[in-house]
Amino acid sequence: MFFLIWGFLVWLGATAIFRFSGHLFFSNENLFTLGASYLLVIPLVLAITLPLYYFKNVTGEKRLKAAVFIALPGMILDVLVLLYFSQIFVNLSAEMDQYFASWLLLAYSTILITGIFSKQKKK
Repeated sequence: MFFLIWGFLVWLGATAIFRFSGHLFFSNENLFTLGASYLLVIPLVLAITLPLYYFKNVTGEKRLKAAVFIALPGMILDVLVLLYFSQIFVNLSAEMDQYFASWLLLAYSTILITGIFSKQKKK
């Protein structure tokens, strides 16, 4: 349950950030910032997942389950968010929806990948 709640809170925070300042990240005028958004999502996802696995002592298959639980709330909610992209992200141009959607896929894929690789404890 902890990881589902964490996933929801991460989704809520990210959605709020992009709702109010998404134009700073997703803009055709600034390709450097757009590219940086794609590159920075990977270390950001690592920072919001790996420490949790460590502190909660989650390894093996439980780690994969935790990663799924972190990603699932956002993946489900972003179905609606993307359907109403123009109404939710009023500060982004409508043609940025494809970049935002691909960025989301990268973020969720990275979350899921963090659940696959786990150091096993030595016996």
